[in-house]
Amino acid sequence: MALGRGARLGLGIFGVAGLLAAGVLALVMAPGGPAGRGDDADVGGAGAASAGAQEGRPVPGFSGRAALLAGGDAEALAGASAEVAPAVEADGEVPAAPASLSDAELATWLDDLAGIGAGFSRFGPVDRARVIATVGTVLDRLAVEPAPARWIETLSPSAEVLTVGLADASPAVRAGAAEVLGRAWDWQPGCSTWPDADRAVASWKNRLHTPMVALLDDPEPGVRLSAVLALGRLPIDAMAQPATALLDDPVPAVRVQLLNSFAHRRDLMTDEAILPLLFDPESAVALAAQIVLRARGLDDDQISLAKLLFHPRAEIRASAIAMVEAREDIDPIVWLLRLSRDEDEAVRSQALDALSRRTSPDARRRLAEMADSDPSESIRDAARRALDELTADLPPLPSSSGTSIRAN
Repeated sequence: MALGRGARLGLGIFGVAGLLAAGVLALVMAPGGPAGRGDDADVGGAGAASAGAQEGRPVPGFSGRAALLAGGDAEALAGASAEVAPAVEADGEVPAAPASLSDAELATWLDDLAGIGAGFSRFGPVDRARVIATVGTVLDRLAVEPAPARWIETLSPSAEVLTVGLADASPAVRAGAAEVLGRAWDWQPGCSTWPDADRAVASWKNRLHTPMVALLDDPEPGVRLSAVLALGRLPIDAMAQPATALLDDPVPAVRVQLLNSFAHRRDLMTDEAILPLLFDPESAVALAAQIVLRARGLDDDQISLAKLLFHPRAEIRASAIAMVEAREDIDPIVWLLRLSRDEDEAVRSQALDALSRRTSPDARRRLAEMADSDPSESIRDAARRALDELTADLPPLPSSSGTSIRAN
């Protein structure tokens, strides 16, 4: 599904510093270190310049500052970044809303971006992170009216740099690229657009989705956390859904971020998926799960009941069945259906007994399923008997005495 103008929802923007701080927290909590990536690895991409060029030396084929950027010159990068950074106010504060980019500023940036793309792998990890942040800054400014006429020319080279950044050797660079992309899902230029331009923007976003999803398998927990945060801001459910697989991530900070990012997206992260986290060994995760469930309308009494139904001990789950049947403020069928799929045979058996006392179509359908496919032979037999008894209890058909079939 294309991420076009219809996906612009005005989602909040997180700063790079805040994201990386969260990433550092996750990295500290990680059980292990990085796996198979080094900060000095050459990830290529973005049109690498000639192999013989030395870092910081001008590269043939470019002119002015772009030639220095193609050679990995850190001072040239600092100058290029400063020129597109939002102007600082007299009191030293950066304005909350950046000013639009002028035509002249964009023309200079396009030249710089060509050099940056060619020399990206020559920069050190700190400067590569600066490149990613600067690309994000320019996109933010291009979203402010009036956008310069050549705004569309930034899409392809920006996508190339972000794609390389998402696969960078440095975890900080990968996390920074994810943060920028998280802001870009609802990005649109600050001007009226035509259909071809809208398709170009949608194609640009779709191009970046696959490398973004790949970060969910990143060995660094801080990067996975950044990917969850970024995908949580993607307004199209089908494209955001891969992130929900990290609900059982081994690092608590990632699980907490997933709960926070998808708290309002009940179709993607169901209550039933959250309830087991009430027993998470990390108290921060269990608390986050409880907060999300309360925000979704469950009261403390219902959460307490849910804790029984999802308790790690089978005998406690089984003991909750009688409580569910006695409640009038909930639909017992919903809970009984869930317990009828419990991993423990004794729990399923008691749930079957409770379902056999119900006459709803849902209860009968589930009994039929259990009779056909429950892993326990004794439960399959019991389900068949229950169905037979329910059928026997049906009222008889209306009597046909006194009627006859006659031809006209």
